[in-house]
Amino acid sequence: MRQDAIMNVLHKGSTVDGKIRINGSVRIDGKLKGEVEATEAVIVGETGVIEGDIRAKETNISGKCTGQICAENCVLLHASAVINGDVKCKKLVVDEGVMIDGNISMRDKSRNVQEEKGKA
Repeated sequence: MRQDAIMNVLHKGSTVDGKIRINGSVRIDGKLKGEVEATEAVIVGETGVIEGDIRAKETNISGKCTGQICAENCVLLHASAVINGDVKCKKLVVDEGVMIDGNISMRDKSRNVQEEKGKA
């Protein structure tokens, strides 16, 4: 994703309590206590902290997240990422040094439907 495509930013030092829904992408460098949902990407910078669930087409995480991460496509976890919660996605990329305490589920729903049809 292009950096110039990020139109919504929660800057370092900022704190938000509540649910954020974004049409597009959002970068979190501050602290969010609540849920975040984006139609495109959720990016959590090294100083970003999310205490709540994340739902997006893709996520790119360098900070700390406590809660479920659900991505329609890809979850990228960079070396400084600390994840306390479950991760659900089609594709997962994990750098050395990432800390994850939770379950990982990687499923392609369209593939599962095709496999079930093949069994019938």
